[in-house]
Amino acid sequence: MQKKKPSVDKKKRKVGAEQDAAGRVAVAPSAKPAATGIASKAKAEKAVVEAGSGNLFTKAAEFLREVKVELKKVTWPTRKQTTGTTIVVILFVFVVAAFLGLFDFSLSRLVQVVLT
Repeated sequence: MQKKKPSVDKKKRKVGAEQDAAGRVAVAPSAKPAATGIASKAKAEKAVVEAGSGNLFTKAAEFLREVKVELKKVTWPTRKQTTGTTIVVILFVFVVAAFLGLFDFSLSRLVQVVLT
């Protein structure tokens, strides 16, 4: 037979928490995380404004620099992998074309038989 523990022992209290009359725990919000969040939002917005400023040529140059950096991160396939994948795609296209051609031919014959 299992012993039932009192419900008071099951509840864990948080540090700095207060309970109201219904037994709900209310934790006072700290001001530090909110202030940090506001400061980081302001920095992010400032960075966006600074990145958006400038003429068309500086924006284009920055874009091309970022493209170059991203292309360096790409893992390019080898010639053997590219050739193998290309062959598989071409074969698949021929198989699907043959299937659709056969299906089209059979449906056109069926329509001819029904109409005559």
